[in-house]
Amino acid sequence: MRNERTKRLVTISLFVAIVVVLQTVATFINFGGFPITLTLVPIIVAGALFGPGVGALCGTAFGVVVAVMVITGADPSGAGMLALHPFITLTACVLKGTLAGLVSALAYHGLKNRNQTLAIFVAAALAPITNTTTLFLVIIIWFGGTFAALLGALMSVNFIIELVIDILLAPGLLRVINSYGKR
Repeated sequence: MRNERTKRLVTISLFVAIVVVLQTVATFINFGGFPITLTLVPIIVAGALFGPGVGALCGTAFGVVVAVMVITGADPSGAGMLALHPFITLTACVLKGTLAGLVSALAYHGLKNRNQTLAIFVAAALAPITNTTTLFLVIIIWFGGTFAALLGALMSVNFIIELVIDILLAPGLLRVINSYGKR
């Protein structure tokens, strides 16, 4: 019993560490000023394995790293937003990640008893949809006008790249981890 709790804690900690390292590196892979978010894959898988709370935790870790990158200027589009609305920008960084992890994990756990394959594909699609939609809504509400239109156009390309990456990688990674765990 104690060994299982320790194993769970260590595994969740490893997922959080992977999220932090991957997002730090991914910040420097940009398209149009926006980093390509490769980090959603481990967030999706952690949420599928451990539930919505862990999905949200990993998403929050992602959001905190994004906020740090915005504050340091490593994320140029975020730094521009920060100059206009600091509190809103930093809140959006954390909120979009938390919601992406939470929503994808809720979807997975809501569907997994019916069809596990469908569940992970839906979760993999919902993470970037939630992440991008949350950020875009913040941009529309707080920044508006030409700024929102320009960022929206750039974000749409990032969204497509992230969606494809997540749908291709998350199901396979979850399958490998589940197969390894059954040994």
